[in-house]
Parts: sequence; structure tokens; C-alpha cells
Amino acid sequence: MRRVTSPLDQWRRRSLELRAGRYSGRLLDAGGVLQSADVRQALELHGAVHVVNTGLRTVEQLVEMMPSLGFDETTRFELGGRTSAATQTKWVAPGLRRLDFYPPDLHLLANNEVQYRHSSPRWVLFACLEAPAAGGRALLHSANAVERELRRTAPDLLDRMLRHGFAIETGFLDARHPEKANNTFQSWQERFGTDDADEALRRAQAKTDEYDACWWGEAQTLMTRITLSAKWPDERGVTHLRFPRVALDAPSARNGFRRFPLGNGEVLTADEESLIREALLSTAEGLTLHRGDLVLFDNLRFGHSRESFSGERQVLVGMAGEVWDPAVRATPLLRRERTLEPLATEQSYSIPPRLVRRAQRFSARVFDAGGSLDDATVTCLQREFTRHGALHVRNTGITTDEAGGLPEATLRALRFGGAEAFPWGGMSSGRTTRKALSRELRATDEYPAHLWLLPHNEVLYQRTMPARLLVFSAKGLPDDVGGRTFVHSAALLEQTVLDLGGAALLEGLRRHGLLIEMGFVDDGHPERHLNFFRSWQERFDTTDRDEAARRCRASTHQFDECWWRDEGGGHATLMTRIRVPAFCEGHLLFPRIALDQPSVRNGHRRYPRGDGVPFTKLEVDLLLHAFLETREGVAWGAGDVLLVDNVRYGHSREAYSGPRSLGVAMAGLVDVGPPP
Repeated sequence: MRRVTSPLDQWRRRSLELRAGRYSGRLLDAGGVLQSADVRQALELHGAVHVVNTGLRTVEQLVEMMPSLGFDETTRFELGGRTSAATQTKWVAPGLRRLDFYPPDLHLLANNEVQYRHSSPRWVLFACLEAPAAGGRALLHSANAVERELRRTAPDLLDRMLRHGFAIETGFLDARHPEKANNTFQSWQERFGTDDADEALRRAQAKTDEYDACWWGEAQTLMTRITLSAKWPDERGVTHLRFPRVALDAPSARNGFRRFPLGNGEVLTADEESLIREALLSTAEGLTLHRGDLVLFDNLRFGHSRESFSGERQVLVGMAGEVWDPAVRATPLLRRERTLEPLATEQSYSIPPRLVRRAQRFSARVFDAGGSLDDATVTCLQREFTRHGALHVRNTGITTDEAGGLPEATLRALRFGGAEAFPWGGMSSGRTTRKALSRELRATDEYPAHLWLLPHNEVLYQRTMPARLLVFSAKGLPDDVGGRTFVHSAALLEQTVLDLGGAALLEGLRRHGLLIEMGFVDDGHPERHLNFFRSWQERFDTTDRDEAARRCRASTHQFDECWWRDEGGGHATLMTRIRVPAFCEGHLLFPRIALDQPSVRNGHRRYPRGDGVPFTKLEVDLLLHAFLETREGVAWGAGDVLLVDNVRYGHSREAYSGPRSLGVAMAGLVDVGPPP
């Protein structure tokens, strides 16, 4: 006779299988000494961050650090909690409690923390004091990513969710119920602090922040219901999807007869529940937990889940801030009025060193390759790269002292070899001298090591640019050397410019685009050695001025105009100009900023708006602030690979001292389109 397995048994098996999933996560390496300001900046900018090498080992150290992370006595959120004291002693220290009990052999689906009240915490902190032997990752899920996935796979269901909201029905058993020992939630006597049934119901009905309706159900179970809006707003008025609950088994005494219908009472079908589960699972991101690690997230922008695990696991949680369901209480809009500090000065070629200090820690999206870029690993990291647009791959297993030592087979597997490679246009193309390291890899551009190379889209000085970038570091770089390659999200850049009061700047860019004007100096000019761009002889591979001008004008995908500028002494600079859009595929392209005046030393280059109007001093400062605030990057390790979507992200490089051993490959082709 065939044995029928229960839904929980099926989920138990799948929970074990889910441990094999491989994801990326946003990581900030604290370097052994936690700097709260760096962590808080990453948390507020990105909504979630996994912090490693914190130096934290004890509850006492954690309690001491929490106020500086934004979890102090005045912001502390201590509401919620439904687990029976017989199952779990909750509080460890003021503001710090154990996570709710959930069977370790089951995968906990994504949810918002304390999402069974009209008010919930805004910020959540998980602290790992003991990592399990296997599994047990704290996984995060972007609310926007879940909504996009449901819009793709279940648009009708999502529309009904948005229309009706969600209901959560929870029952509290009688303490004398024979199944109470198998139920981990509180009894109604424990939950409401009385043995009198009438008084318990009265107290439940008085908790209007937790329950919209209360009634006595079967077997003397005190049932409760709360209905929640499907979306809740942040301070800007941007709304985020709540995480829909899905029941893994039918209502029973063991689970308090709980149900998760839509807000109008409509019960989801098994197929609809399956679509929700898959949407939640497909949006997971997270890294392996180690002792001392912190995971912090915005409870509006992210939900959290937890893998099944083996062995002991001790993870504590702190909560701060309070956000209300919009149907109950409106969230006040936050107006970010800021006075921008001047960053650049006339005739300066760098911004103040304190603003690009090497000691500052940033986060980046990291993928652990587990020591090998085999086929299965490459498939996983390609999925993560496609999802997120920028990925720092660690622990690749590649050992070489040469920047050109990334194997050709690996380049092809990562889609940077063969027909996928970007057509460079020959060794004479581009604006700076290129050094070939291998068939596909080139040395990074010669840019002064003591300067911060501002964020840019690669090859955004012509109408076609590469779709993807790969940067390979043969050697690790100590923290004090600098030289991190930063990536900058185009979406975050645009939002930051808006937050800083740059709506008019963005509108002007959208209307007029970008203008890039630069010249190639003469090889014989006495200041040629001070200019690190190509000469016109090198760029156009000729010593004949007429032929150089002809070749320049023939390169219509690179130049709209070409003309000669007389420098005196028989020397001339071949000037070029091209106008390109400021947006590509809906993403803001990174405007170039000139921090010194046009001269022979920089090829008389100018980067005004597309209509020729220069950026004002205020606009330059605004863009520089936005560039600084959107930096993402971690120190280079030996064998690391950085993958960058050249449309969704720009990239920059901090100043450094000492040798670096980096190679760059480009792949794919993007047509940025005609000028606006």
C-alpha cells in the first residue's frame, strides 16, 4: 500500500534540498573593528547588509554596540512575540531577544518581522553568536523583487492581493487542550494573562493594534484576525509589498487553526500558494553565517527567511523604529533638505582626501565560488549577475601572479571570450594606451594612482559600448593600499540626485543628453608627457595630419565633429566632439565631470550638457556627492573576479599606492542610441 506523505513531510524534504541553493549577498567586511557609521550608511542606502569580521563575540559586546547602530533605548521596538514560554525563553538582554522558535528541519518562508500587528519594526538586526554545523543561513528577499516575480508569474493573483490586502487568523489554544504540548504558541491563558474566558476575550478585543476581530472557536480556542494592507509606504511615499503568508499544512489544533486568506476572506488555491512559494524562494539572497556576523535590514524593503539547519544555532534579534499600516496611521513624508558641502575647487584635479579615505568601509554584492569556477558554480553566479547587475566573486580557486592569467576557458564560460567579446576596434582605438595581457584581457587604463577615477560607463565616448565588464585581480590588496574598484548603481545614482534636489538637473540631462569634447595632442608638443591620453599620431595610426583628420571624420560612431586646434610652435591638437543620450534602456548614464580647466595636459577636454551648457558649480557638487554616496566595493583578494553590467552600473577606482595586478575584459554590445 502506497504511503501518503503529509504536506509538512514534503516540505521537510524540500527544506533539506533548499540548503544546496547558492546565492549572493551584500557584504561589508568590518576588518575586525566595527565602524557603525559605515554599517548604517550601507543599511540605509541599500536596505540590507551582511557584516563580517565584526570582532563581536558576546552578548555584552553586542549590547554595547547596538545604540550606535540605531538600536538604542529610544528607538527600541519590543512588541510582538507569540511563542509560549514553555517552548522558548525570549529575552536575552534589553532590546535583544531570541528568534521565534521554528522547527530547525523546516525552511521558514520569507516574511516581514512582526507582521501580525498594525505596527511593525522598521529596522531589524540579526546577530550570530553560534553558527550551525550546516544550513541555517538568514536569507533576505527584496520586496520589489518579489512583486516583480509575482507580476511575471501570477499577475491576477497580485492584483487581488493589492486590492484586498492580507488577513492573518491565529488561534490561542486552551492550556488544557490535549494538543497544547504540540503547539508552540501561547495558550489564551498565557497570552492574555487570565484564566477567565470572558476576561480573556475582552482583553483580546481591547488589543486593537493587534486584532480586528476576536471570537471563540472550536475546542475553546480564542481566535483572532487582523487585516493588513498589501503595501506600506516609506518616508518618501514609496510603497513596498508585504510578504504574503503561505500555510504549509491545513488549520489544526497544532498550529492554532491559523489561516492566511486575502483580506476579503478569499482562500488561496493550492496552485496560487505554490506560485507565492516559488516567488519567495526565487528571490533569496544571503551568505553563510559565522560567529560574530550581523545581518541588518529595512523591514519595509526586505523580508527574511531561514534555511533548515543541523546542529546548534544561536541568532539573536534586535528591532528599532516603528512603521504603521497605512489604513491605520499615515507615515509622515520625509523631506530631505540638505546643504551640499563644496567638494571641488577651481583648477583642482582631486577632491578632498578625507572624502575618499581608504579606511572607510563599503558594502558590495559578493558571491562565494567555493574554491572552483566549475560549470555548476558558473551557472549560479551567472544567474546572480543577471539578477543584480554587479557581482564580486570571491574564492574562485584561480591562482596566478599575472593579471592576464585568467584561463581562456573561464573567460568563455563567463561569456567574455570568442564571439561574446566586445570588438575593441584594434589596439589604436580608445583614448588611452592599451596593454594586451592575453587575447581578451587588457591592463586597466593608465590613470594617475594618487587620484580617484570618477564613476563612468566604460567606453561612453562613442555610440556603442560594451554590455558587460569583467575585472580580474591576480593578487590581493591589503586594506591600506587602496585601489578598490567601486561600482555605482544607476538607479541609486538617479534616486540620490533626486534626494539632493537635482530634479531639474535630471530633466536637463534627459532633454539634452551629454556632450564629450576632447583632443588628441601632438606627439612633439613639449607638454605631451603630462598628458596621459593618446596623441593624434597614435590614436589614428598615422603621422599625416590630413589622413588623421580623414580617419577621424570617417569614425562616425565615435565622433560627430573633428577639427584642428593650433597650439603654436608648429603643433596642433586634433579635437573631437560627440553627443550621446544621458539615459540608456531607462538607466541614467554617468555624466563625466571635469575637475580642472581645459588645457593641453588634459586634451582640452570638456564635458558639458548635450546642448553645450556647462554644469554649474552646484550641479558638479551635487553629482560628486551622489557619486560618493553610491560607492559599493570591497578589497581585492587574490583570484577575485568582478562582473559589472555596464548599463545598470558605473564603476570607479579609488586612489592607491603600491602595485596592482588587474586585467579587464569586455563583452556584448550596447547601442546607446542617437542623441536626444
